Amino acid sequence: MLRQVAIRASAAARSAAGPAAAAQRRHMAEAAVAGDKLHFNFLLPGGSIQKDAAVDMVLVPASSGVMGILPRHAPTVAQLRPGVVEIHADGAKEKYFVSSGFAFVHKERTDVCAVAAAPLSDLDAAAVTQGVADAQAAMAAAKNDMEKAEAQIGLDTFTAMRSALAMA
Repeated sequence: MLRQVAIRASAAARSAAGPAAAAQRRHMAEAAVAGDKLHFNFLLPGGSIQKDAAVDMVLVPASSGVMGILPRHAPTVAQLRPGVVEIHADGAKEKYFVSSGFAFVHKERTDVCAVAAAPLSDLDAAAVTQGVADAQAAMAAAKNDMEKAEAQIGLDTFTAMRSALAMA
């Protein structure tokens, strides 16, 4: 229900803003393509993967879908689901699997704060396949809501890993 209220409020705000706001959004998008860099931090509880990096674009697995972040992106906060963070800088791409977290897009920088992350190239396909099977078995054997929730989190994460490896 809360999601439906948020969707309606967002639609109402867009329609109330009118053509001037749409022109402003287009202007911001065009300005972002002009060539400046996105100041980027990729943070974990125990340290950082990137700190004050100048990148061209970052793709994050937001709970609402994959979100691309360019310089001067509109400020926002996005919850991350298990998936791949893709960092584009000077023609190169780095890919990391994240378990969950948040992306904070500020006017002057973007911070991706992940609970856990690993380079996509470090994922072992056989271990991921075994993880999916173990999570499915845990789900089938769950005796209470807590065990079911824990098994579901594992299943969601390993399934996302399997999808990420299939697309790599």
